[in-house]
Amino acid sequence: MSLDQLRYLVALAEEGSFTRAAERVYLTQPALSVQIRKLEEALGVRLFDRREGRPTEVGQAVVAQARRVLEEVERLKALARGEEGVFQGPFRIGVIPTLAPYLLPRLLPRLGERFPALEVSVREELTPGILEGLAQGRLDAGLVGTEERVPGLTALALFSEAFWAYVAPGHPLYARAQIHPLEIPLEDTWILSEGHCFRDQVLSVCRPSLGRRRVEFQSGDLETLVLLVEEVGGLTLLPEVALWTLPPAKRAHLRPLSPPGAGRTVYLLLREGSLKARVALALAEEARAVFRALKGYDGGGGSP
Repeated sequence: MSLDQLRYLVALAEEGSFTRAAERVYLTQPALSVQIRKLEEALGVRLFDRREGRPTEVGQAVVAQARRVLEEVERLKALARGEEGVFQGPFRIGVIPTLAPYLLPRLLPRLGERFPALEVSVREELTPGILEGLAQGRLDAGLVGTEERVPGLTALALFSEAFWAYVAPGHPLYARAQIHPLEIPLEDTWILSEGHCFRDQVLSVCRPSLGRRRVEFQSGDLETLVLLVEEVGGLTLLPEVALWTLPPAKRAHLRPLSPPGAGRTVYLLLREGSLKARVALALAEEARAVFRALKGYDGGGGSP
């Protein structure tokens, strides 16, 4: 068994294809297949189901352990290089879809300026995928919109943001300066598809349905919901980070929620004892700074 074979196994598990994994590790496909087979022979188990294109049950456990072994190897290298080793090399972030398009365009340049030797890669995933990625070691940090209490993970609160209603001009609530959460009819509200934590947060705000929607549609994208409000009618709820991308003409559709309002807290997740913990903490600082700047885009966090 060799470290290279462990790297090959992790690459194969992540790519799900011998062809793509071979390209990633700069081997030919036959050479990669030989190395995986040698690793299986050394361990005495079958690690990868060639027909299904995924690790076997025992292979999944071996892949998770291989990631931890490779991370410890990187820790040794960083210790040998000194403090600067922590701030270089790969740094993998998972971000939920209701944060990624709004936070990342401002956050990533700041992180790049602070750590120019860092190789940042970002995956847009739902919260369960981020938790799984952190547990398996394929992610170094995660940005989520719910508090997750998971053994082995640390959750740092970054900022709290309010939800705003985005209302079509033809809707009765459009004339209101503020909207009480209990006044929002679920049957008129466009929501994200199942699996999004923001969907559950919106459902907890809206008034229970009294009728059926003319068109039933669930999207995985907030921008799609905004377009549906504009073209079909009704309303949707948006997190505060999404407001700065709206042009001035569209901000006329926004209405704040009157007390008690509604909102969420954004958290940074990282593994306890992670080699990249200091980078993750710097990411937290930059995310907070970005949000503070975002709240000032209209001159003080008032009505857009």
